Amino acid sequence: MSSPEDQPAPPTPTVSIRQGIYPGWWIVFATASGQLIQGGFVFWCMGLYTATFEDVFGAPRAQINLIETCLTVATNLLSPVAGILIDRWSIRHLMIIGMIAMGLGLMILSQAGTLFHVWVVWASLIPLGVLLIGAIPSAALVSRWFIRRRGLALGLTATGSSLGGFLVPPLMTWLFLGWDWRTGLMVGGCICFAVIPIFYWLLRNEPADLGLSGEADIHEAEGAADTQLTHAVDARDWGIPDLLRSNIFWLQMVVSGSLLAVTLGMLANLSLHAKDLGITGQSTALLYSIIAICSFCGKALTGHLMDRLGIQRCGYLICGFLSSGLLILLLVQNYTGLIAGAFVMGLGYGGVVPIWTNMPARVFGAGSVGRALGVMNPLHIPITATSAPLAGYISDTTGSYSGVFLMYAGCCIVAAVGLAIMGSVFASADAS
Repeated sequence: MSSPEDQPAPPTPTVSIRQGIYPGWWIVFATASGQLIQGGFVFWCMGLYTATFEDVFGAPRAQINLIETCLTVATNLLSPVAGILIDRWSIRHLMIIGMIAMGLGLMILSQAGTLFHVWVVWASLIPLGVLLIGAIPSAALVSRWFIRRRGLALGLTATGSSLGGFLVPPLMTWLFLGWDWRTGLMVGGCICFAVIPIFYWLLRNEPADLGLSGEADIHEAEGAADTQLTHAVDARDWGIPDLLRSNIFWLQMVVSGSLLAVTLGMLANLSLHAKDLGITGQSTALLYSIIAICSFCGKALTGHLMDRLGIQRCGYLICGFLSSGLLILLLVQNYTGLIAGAFVMGLGYGGVVPIWTNMPARVFGAGSVGRALGVMNPLHIPITATSAPLAGYISDTTGSYSGVFLMYAGCCIVAAVGLAIMGSVFASADAS
């Protein structure tokens, strides 16, 4: 693996004095709130939007699923710039801008008159909001505040998306059915603006902003060696050319892209599969709530285990849960199968984002994780942008989702192979 010349390690920080709750946990709470909005109103409601827009605009599913493609392509193309800004500028200000963009995007979407208008919003304001309140700025910010418990903190941050998946789809379904989809999206935009004060009061760019040196207990004897190693990794400054020359970076891209293709594609198509089975309304919303609850548990557990077992073993566990859930959906095509599949897949869903954000943080450090994740996103485009439309095409042409489930099981196998190749690297890091 190639890397820039090692820079001198920074001076050993002084020990922070323990006085109540470490402020880094408030950072976790605030970034989790951002992921609640991002995940709840965008990814977890994707199935609700696709099913609703199919009825409203009467377009083929392949065209309806282009909203996922618009989101994925725009997000991935903008993410390198966002990654550079995240590493160089105020993350606090960027996340406030992102929340404003998300709120405006939902409000403008509520006034869409054609499917083209929907595509435009999903290719502009919504991606900007996703980028600036989601996983990339959250990972960069939390990595600055935590060292020894970084995996746990990143896992807890990611639970915000799962909590959004538990709360937002039932709310939006109730609004869509009780009023109409335009009212529901307008309410969603108002909720986004209501979260901005949380960002303003709680977010800080680094411990020094509060006169702290870092995580309060990083110099305890337990974990001291790991802390020094993490300091050495964080001290490096990876430029974009250095990242692109790194073999481990490309392996991480394949692993994360394959897992994200499964999660994004299934979130967009699960409601359509349920619709084919005659299941709609709150019964479908319940499936997403089940996935969200299990995902919440999976994220916290994955974050905890990654600090102890390493990324490779946790990645195998995630691939196992996802592929098992897909097998259930393939073999048991009724509401019972949907519930069981949602439960098992939800546990796997929970680990995808913590794995994705921890891999670059582990190898490239807190100061470069924004750029690493930002550059990785455009490289995901061939994998993730085609996922949902391809699934819709397979469904349209075969009249079944069986081929879709097999395709996504293949993605899990690809991710597992990538993890196996990376195993030696992470094993040596975990043993250090």
